[in-house]
Amino acid sequence: MRILICLLSLLAFSINASADDKAELQGLYASLSMLNQEQQSLFQQFQMLQELRRDNDRSVYASQLRSPQYAAEVPNYADIVEAQRSAVRHGEELAQQSAQLYAQYREIGTRKALLRQRILDLTLSK
Repeated sequence: MRILICLLSLLAFSINASADDKAELQGLYASLSMLNQEQQSLFQQFQMLQELRRDNDRSVYASQLRSPQYAAEVPNYADIVEAQRSAVRHGEELAQQSAQLYAQYREIGTRKALLRQRILDLTLSK
């Protein structure tokens, strides 16, 4: 009789543990989905910044190669240098923003790996 009671209590405990595992798994999958969306958003922002950097670089090099043909007046040297410096600073700012986004992207990848490992542990423990 005692054995039957112990077996029934173990069965009830395993059912409760299984329900807890299912709830935890659902939470983990929801978190993983949220991180996937956040990572995708960061990647899209990163791509946009990369395109802005390419456009900025093209404009810097194009302005260096352009020669004023048939211009009514000669451009001021200080203005040209300032415009080039401004474009270079803008490119550096874009590069810094890209690096920050990439760091965030990698951090989310690390967090996702931890979630996947926990999901695997819960799945294998059943």
